[in-house]
Amino acid sequence: MRVIYTDIRPAAASLENGATFYASIEDMLPHCQVLTLHVPGGGVPLLTKNEFGRLPQGAVFVNAARGGLVDEDALFEALTSGHLFSAGLDVYRSEPNVDKRFAELDNVFLTPHMASATIETRGQMGFTALDNVAAVLDGRPALNPV
Repeated sequence: MRVIYTDIRPAAASLENGATFYASIEDMLPHCQVLTLHVPGGGVPLLTKNEFGRLPQGAVFVNAARGGLVDEDALFEALTSGHLFSAGLDVYRSEPNVDKRFAELDNVFLTPHMASATIETRGQMGFTALDNVAAVLDGRPALNPV
């Protein structure tokens, strides 16, 4: 698979591994047959009607980032109009409540926010929690304050 991406700046050449960098999401979207979203945040939608419209006809969308990054009305419209072929959603705008319209579509795969559910990630989460406890008990600020 040819991989393309966008970010604040390109990755080091040694890390790109043949991937192609685009300076903006607007420039990248028309080249995405499959768009997977993996970014922090979630307050303001990153993908709206405009962005879904920039994807090629028949593209696939996967959101394993944050539900708040997606205008769900625009996504629903793109899926029901046939502009998007399908979507895989692991996160939702109003978690834990899933917009029931998506559950009624044959071209949508829904999972219960489990993108981080790997042995390695969960192990690291536990070690990070322990590091936070140790820091606080040592009089230092928590590494990841909530």
